[in-house]
Amino acid sequence: MTTAKTPEHGGAEFQDRTAVITGGATGMGLAIARNLGARGASIVIASRDRARGEKEAEDLRRTYGACIFVRTDVTSRDSVETTVGAVIEHFGSIEILVNNSGLETQEGPEGPSEHDWDRMFAVNAKGTWLCCKSALPHLLRVRGVIINNASMAALVGVAGSAGYAASKAAVVSLTRSLALAYADQGLRVNAICPGPVETQMTYDEWDLVGGADEGRRRAFGVCPARRIASPDEIAELVAYLASDRAAFITGAAVPIDGGKTSGLMPVERYRW
Repeated sequence: MTTAKTPEHGGAEFQDRTAVITGGATGMGLAIARNLGARGASIVIASRDRARGEKEAEDLRRTYGACIFVRTDVTSRDSVETTVGAVIEHFGSIEILVNNSGLETQEGPEGPSEHDWDRMFAVNAKGTWLCCKSALPHLLRVRGVIINNASMAALVGVAGSAGYAASKAAVVSLTRSLALAYADQGLRVNAICPGPVETQMTYDEWDLVGGADEGRRRAFGVCPARRIASPDEIAELVAYLASDRAAFITGAAVPIDGGKTSGLMPVERYRW
């Protein structure tokens, strides 16, 4: 499998910029935190998992420099506003906001329960909106960047994942609306739309179909690239969209899925 690598320590691309990453203690969020930290950013890991978050923040401080952990529940306005206040008090500004927190629940043949539907929308859609809303005044002052982690499920229908797909489609719509509203003030807002990624969430899904070997076989079988992404590859896309190299990109929903959302393959190419 081809994977991207975290940049070497000592990068300065994001020096004097503060990046807040929700869900930053594990998986894609942690890979993003490491990537941006290696490029010189001050990092804020915002997560509900205090033990893991504090450990990872300490590791990032030792390796890259400035990093703090702030316990955050993205579904709570008070918690999000407290987090943003703590970041401003500690670092003085927010230049990059990565809304990475996400939740997917198991759905039966009749779709998600009402409880699970509400939970997915609370984390995926409302949580993203609350973080954008709270950080927006600070981001506008510095002509900052918002990157929302959506999903390839936001771009196509997904049988058996109606609630997750709908909540992630809301993230893409929010992304485009904010991009249009604030483009003339220098704020850029983009979404990334990953396919399957080597994270615990993916492994949990594979457990439902018999384990990692069967899950990987199925994932490879319907992907034109015949593999899935590493968290580091997702982090590389985020770093690009956060950088000045992407200064004219806003309102985009960028697939990173090995071609899965490009269209249908010939039936003989499917390998189930």
